[in-house]
Amino acid sequence: MEALAFVGERYRLTQARLADLASIPIRWRRGSGSSAYYPRRAHGFDRPHILLRVPRGATARWHTYRRARARFGTPPGGIELDVRVLAGAVLVHELTHAVQHGAAGDGRRRFSEVETTENEIEFVRRHAPAAFAQLVPVLRKKRATAAARKAARGAARADAPVGLAALRAIVLRTAGALAALVRTASAPAPQPTRRRRGRSPTPTGS
Repeated sequence: MEALAFVGERYRLTQARLADLASIPIRWRRGSGSSAYYPRRAHGFDRPHILLRVPRGATARWHTYRRARARFGTPPGGIELDVRVLAGAVLVHELTHAVQHGAAGDGRRRFSEVETTENEIEFVRRHAPAAFAQLVPVLRKKRATAAARKAARGAARADAPVGLAALRAIVLRTAGALAALVRTASAPAPQPTRRRRGRSPTPTGS
C-alpha cells in the first residue's frame, strides 16, 4: 500500500512498528464526507481505527488545510485529482494522526494539522506532480509590531476625551429639552375669560 509505505519511510519506522500501523482497521466508505482517525473504541471496533471516505467517480477535488507553516495549500476551489491518488493522500493524513497518537509505538507526538498537511502535499508531489504544481503559497498574516500597537492605543486614548465631551454635550441638550417639555406639560391651561357685554355709557360717535 503506497500510503503506508510513504508514512513508514517518512518516520523511519521499523518493520515491527510499520506492522502496528498496518494493523489499524480501515472502514472504507464511498461518497462525500470527512475522513477521521478514531483513537478509541467506537463504531463496533474495540481499538483505534480509521474512517476513510473516498468520493465517487474517477476524479475528485482535493482540499488541504491552509496552514502558513505548511507553506502551500490548495486554492479555494481545490485541485482535480485522480481518486486513487486522493484516497492515498487522505489515508496518509489519517495515518499521520495515528502516528501522532502513538499507534506506531513511538509514544504520543504533538497533534498538528500542519504535519498532516505537509505529508499530504509530499505524497501528492510524488504521485501527481501536475496537481502539486497547482498548489498556491499560504502566507502568514502580518502582525502589527509592538510600537505600532502602542501608537494605536495612544491615538485611541487621545481621541477618547473628545468623544466623551461630545457625548456629554448631547446628553445635556437632551436633558434640557426633556425638562422644558415636562414644564410645558405640567403648566395649567389658561382659562377663557367671560366678559359680559353691556351698553357703553358713552354714546357712539361722541
